[in-house]
Amino acid sequence: MWRNLASNERGAGLLSMSFGLLFFIILLIFSIQVTYNLYTTSVVTGLAIDAARDVAAQNGISPGQAEANFREFVGTDVDFDIVITGDTVEATVNWETASLIPAVSDSRAFGVLDRTFAVRIERQQPAG
Repeated sequence: MWRNLASNERGAGLLSMSFGLLFFIILLIFSIQVTYNLYTTSVVTGLAIDAARDVAAQNGISPGQAEANFREFVGTDVDFDIVITGDTVEATVNWETASLIPAVSDSRAFGVLDRTFAVRIERQQPAG
């Protein structure tokens, strides 16, 4: 009886193990891509907001200097622009992050960062 069970079970899990391993690797690459995308998006967004706040604080930093500081950390791959309009500072970021997953078509579900931040210029109130 035991010999019959052992002979029926021999080699039965090779195909299912192969599909399971392939599914695990695909899921692992996808999760690494999502994590990388979230990390880079938050870093670039934080640096853009900091650059806009530095200009809005009016502590001697011009939009050109803030953009140079931003590019020092991020590089030249990111389209970044700071403009002073009235009493606000607008920072625009446009960037397509790197992808571990090959693109199937021109459209991407995630990985494109296109944002504009507006920060009001801080002015000191006169004392009295």
